Amino acid sequence: MRLALAMVLATTLVACKSGTPKEAAAPKAGRAATCERVGFHVVRFAEVIEDAGAETKGRLTSYAGLLELLVSFEGASTDLENDLANVQPDDRDMAEAIKRAKATLGRAKEFAKTEREAVEKHAKEVAPLARETQEAWAALRAACDGKKPPAECAGIKEVLARYDAAETNADHLRVIDEIAAVKASGAVAKARDRAVTSSRAVHTAIDARGKAAADMPKKWATVQKDVEGAMEGLASRCKGTSAEPPSARFVAADRPDPRKLTVLVKVRPPAKVEQTFAELAKSAQDEDEKAFYEARAKGAFGSGFLVVRAPSEVFVITNRHVVDLGDRAALELADGSQLGNADIIYTDPIRDVAILRPTGKVAVDRGFPFATTAAKDQQVVIATGFPGMVGRPSYQTTRGYVSNESFHLDDTTPKNLTYVQHTAPIDPGSSGGPLTDEGGHVLGVNTLKVTNREAVGLAVPSSAILETIRRADAVEQHKDSAAHRREGARLACLAFIAELAAKEPRMNVLEPMISNVLTGAEGLESAAALEGDETFDRVWQYDSVRAMRIATLVRVRAVILSGGGTSVLETCNDANPDDLASIMTAPQVRFRIRTANFDTREMAMRWEQGHWKLSAFDLKGRPSPAKKTPTPPKKKK
Repeated sequence: MRLALAMVLATTLVACKSGTPKEAAAPKAGRAATCERVGFHVVRFAEVIEDAGAETKGRLTSYAGLLELLVSFEGASTDLENDLANVQPDDRDMAEAIKRAKATLGRAKEFAKTEREAVEKHAKEVAPLARETQEAWAALRAACDGKKPPAECAGIKEVLARYDAAETNADHLRVIDEIAAVKASGAVAKARDRAVTSSRAVHTAIDARGKAAADMPKKWATVQKDVEGAMEGLASRCKGTSAEPPSARFVAADRPDPRKLTVLVKVRPPAKVEQTFAELAKSAQDEDEKAFYEARAKGAFGSGFLVVRAPSEVFVITNRHVVDLGDRAALELADGSQLGNADIIYTDPIRDVAILRPTGKVAVDRGFPFATTAAKDQQVVIATGFPGMVGRPSYQTTRGYVSNESFHLDDTTPKNLTYVQHTAPIDPGSSGGPLTDEGGHVLGVNTLKVTNREAVGLAVPSSAILETIRRADAVEQHKDSAAHRREGARLACLAFIAELAAKEPRMNVLEPMISNVLTGAEGLESAAALEGDETFDRVWQYDSVRAMRIATLVRVRAVILSGGGTSVLETCNDANPDDLASIMTAPQVRFRIRTANFDTREMAMRWEQGHWKLSAFDLKGRPSPAKKTPTPPKKKK
């Protein structure tokens, strides 16, 4: 069951947050203060609940998927419980709502804890069997290696190939039965029998756990319904408060000057990628090919805009796709003034919004204001940005009107994510720039231009920008906690493994999990293996770095599939102890993971752009693609 709880509680958050535009938020009392206290974690909690919706049920078939949900739920519950425990409501209705919410949270958290402990206990019990099975299959392979393997090894190796190619438990069991029927003798028979016996024992344990957990979705639906009722009761008590919306926290100019508040955002590709493209440009024999690689070595550019949160915190808002190549961006104003670098503190791949923080002091004390109401059809709008002209970015401001105040792009985007469709001309390079009303109030961030229509631009609405800032705040809140960092790294490992374990993995979900570090290390070689694929070649010519990220993901998945896919037993609990001990300074956290045919691989997660992402993966055992590079686009006549 998919809940509408997140949207309900997001409305509550808007009603509860308040502040004074020109200074830090003033202390509040009464019901508004209660809402302010709990609203932050209420919305995060609602998001975790919604992650158990119908679209993720496929991931609950693996231990990784179950644990990702349960561990996230426990963490969100704990944060919200702590908030509720410290609230002193000033009226009986609010006190009753909080009492019910706390009781419901307690029951739900106990359910999640019990289920998590059962999964982890079973995984721990099966671990020795899994290790024995891994050793048994290694011994069987060793028995048939060498210059003169026994004659029966021909049949053994033929079945072993099918075992390695199997992708489901049922497929593995069929192959195990086949190998048990192969005639063998002596050491080969002994090794074969050991592998068969241990494999059957593991699969029996897996089946038993699967039957025990069969009613998990039904139990979870009951928990969702119970929690939804309690949280909506709390949300209803916050509606109607006289507090100001979250946008009131921003210090804004009465008449903002777009030339002084809209910035050019430049991002260089990962160092290894930049070096590779520079070398390819240097060795290119064709001028078009040389220009193609030189452009990619220089990186990308887009637009952004400055906002100031009380009392003096400066942010840059832009699109995720503008900055997804690196960890930092260079900022510049329309008059050429350099504002230095900005760290990319958070990106949202769904909303395509990024939050940047300048690394140095920026002489801006008032930024763009956010509109207090959503864009409306026929409303006059102004788009500002830095589209390319004569080979370089150039400041531009254009005028149009809202042609569709709530446009849903396609079926691949969440149903509650809509765009502001408008007619103000935008071009490549305009991405990340502000879409404002005539008074300079931000209605959205320009994101897309529809090329097969006249004057159709799409902007992510300002509500999504504020939501992304809230998510960035949640990340920042825990950045100095070693415990949260350890939990976050494990959750990222679980999320990656769980998605790969699904019957139909969502590649658009997995792609943002590939770090720039891994893309730089493996991207070009991985891309070479896909040359000739028409769809991939189009992506390569339009966005070579993204193409390398996709190719790297395809390669990682191929390696995992060569091991029979991910193990349903994987729980991401085998992390490198040295990395965990130095979690605040370690560049990455390494994990040993198992595949379905009991092979093991090392993978690592790295903190990048406000998320833990895959930064390394053991790719041994896969033949390297031929040493060639994808073809650059041909010059149009």
